[in-house]
Order: sequence, then C-alpha cells, then structure tokens
Amino acid sequence: MPVKEHPAPQISADEAEIIVGKLRRAQIMHRVWLKPFQAMLVCRSRPAPIYLKKNSHLKTPFGRWHSNETNKFIVGRPLFAEIGKHNQKMNRNARKLAKACGRGNPITLAQYSVFVESVDRLKLSLRKLVKEVEEFRLYIDPLTGAANRFIMTQRLEHERQRVKRTGQPCSIGMMDLDKFKGINDLHGHRGGDQVLREVAAYLLVRLRRYDQFFRYGGEEFVIMLPNTTPSQAKMVLDRIRRGLRRQKINIHDGTGISVSASFGVAPLEPNHLAKFAINNADKAMYEAKKAGRNRTHIWTDQVPDKA
Repeated sequence: MPVKEHPAPQISADEAEIIVGKLRRAQIMHRVWLKPFQAMLVCRSRPAPIYLKKNSHLKTPFGRWHSNETNKFIVGRPLFAEIGKHNQKMNRNARKLAKACGRGNPITLAQYSVFVESVDRLKLSLRKLVKEVEEFRLYIDPLTGAANRFIMTQRLEHERQRVKRTGQPCSIGMMDLDKFKGINDLHGHRGGDQVLREVAAYLLVRLRRYDQFFRYGGEEFVIMLPNTTPSQAKMVLDRIRRGLRRQKINIHDGTGISVSASFGVAPLEPNHLAKFAINNADKAMYEAKKAGRNRTHIWTDQVPDKA
C-alpha cells in the first residue's frame, strides 16, 4: 500500500501520543456542543446565549481550545487552519438557526442542510488530522524520535524522482557514532540510549529546515540533503560534526561525556535506486573511520575525498 506523502516527522512518539489525546478531546468537545444544539432545534426550545453570539466560534470549549492551542506541530498543520474555518462557518450557520428558533420562525430544509454540511466538514477535517498524527507515529523511531527506515525508503525515492525531474542535486549522508560500543560497555545500554536521543535532538535543531534524517539502525543515521551537491553537503555535515564533538551529554549516572561521529557523503543519482547512494555513502563513511574517525569523506568511484 502506498504511503501518503508526509514530511519526515519532527516530533517524538510520546509527543505524537499527547497530540492524539488533545485531538480526541477536541472531538468530544465538539460532540458535547452539538448534541444540545440539535435537541434545541428538534424541541424548538429557547436557544442558549452562546448560540447567539457573533463570535461564538471563539467562546465554545472547542473554539477556546482551537484559538489557544500552542503546540507548534498541531498549529503548523494545514488541516488545523482548515478546522478553524469550518468551526467559524458552522457557528455562523448555527447562529442563524438559533435566531430563527428563538423567534419562533420556521427553519427551511436548505438552512438546515447548510448547517449539517458545515458540521460534517468540521468532523471530517478533525478525523483527518487525528489520522495524520497517528500515521506519523508509524514513521517515528520510538527511541530517538528520528524518522525510521520505513518512511526513509519512501522519502528517498520521492526525492530521487524530484532529482530526475528537475535536474537539481541531492546528497545522502551516512553518519555513524565513533566507538559507540565503548559507551554501551562503560555506561550500559541505558547510557547508550541516552546518547542516541541527545544526538538525534542535536541533529533536529542543527540541520537545515528542508533536510531530513532517519535512524538507519544502531548508532547510524541517514541524512538527506536536497538541492545540495556532495561538496556542499560536506560543509554542512562538517559543521554538524564539529558542533557535536563540542557537546557535553549528561547521562543517567551523572557522567558528562562527549561523542564524535564519522560521515560519508554520496550523490543521489536520478537513474539509480536510492539504496546505491546509501551504500556509497556507507563506503565513504567507513573510509572516514579508517582514516582516524571524526571526519567526513565524499564517495567517488575511486578513493573518497579526504576531510
């Protein structure tokens, strides 16, 4: 089954769980508002004041949640803005019906149909947003919060097609933490896991906004750098490499440690599957290891360019 096009995740699995919980509660708030409103229409009872307010879309519990939400991931989704528009339109239609009901005027089928359509659009957008966030959880490595290999394959193939279509370059970086086994041996797997989480968090804020990174396995990460030649990618990764080396990572036993990483870079070729670029970047990364670690090499058909 084809995977929907999503950018690489930039939230952790835990945060995705929290966001889904928020959206589920928003769905409940909407249902709690809708049920008594429909009862008012059926029973022709006196409308509650909230139904008659011009800015009622901001006054309901659902509206207050939407207008006050601060989670950047939720607020940044196009569907979130769409939900706000549907909520405003639904409340505007509800106000017209409430006025007619309060005055004892008849409600036409056309008026009611417009209201029902706005309700359905809001419900649909909410369900889509919940599903979108739930799908993100499928793409997230639960330990590091990086995108996982499942979505990596889709992302790289999508980028390869873009390269083929536009002629713009893309480079693939392979990153491997140096002497990571020693960290596990000395500080246990708990300490190693903490290092992986901190390194992933560092990558997230240091990479350019259009770059993407994926946990490839163990202590290896694949980095996709669109619109970037291998020599340009080397400059980006060298900056990250030097900064990572200066970081102090505090682990569970109170120890502060520093880590380094070796990088390999290869171009994403339009006429070859993405796995070839990964393999070439991997070869270049191992050349960097053999040359002394904590450096970046560019893959060539011959010998990788040295740092």
